[in-house]
Amino acid sequence: MRDRIRATAVCASAPDMDVALAQARSTPDQATRTLLIDIGRALCGTNPTLLMREVTRLAYAGRAAADVYGLGTPHAVAATGRLLRHMPRVDWPTTEAPITRAEYGMRLLKKAGA
Repeated sequence: MRDRIRATAVCASAPDMDVALAQARSTPDQATRTLLIDIGRALCGTNPTLLMREVTRLAYAGRAAADVYGLGTPHAVAATGRLLRHMPRVDWPTTEAPITRAEYGMRLLKKAGA
């Protein structure tokens, strides 16, 4: 029994497992990719020259998830969390030049693989 516990602990803490977990967190699933593409296209099409702000990022993530899964549902909350994990923050770390909505939208499209 002790050997089985020790083998499980060694297997679970292997560096390959950490790499696999980090890669899974960095790659969006298909539903998240679809939402990222929708948000990216919307940002490129609506007022593309305005500056992208953090509140805009949060609003687009929440709205996209609510449109698909319903307002305030557990699925929408989970989808919003997945979106925000893959949508880089706008206000931190501080960039030298502000980013426009179109530039941010293009980054989302690139991240989604579109």
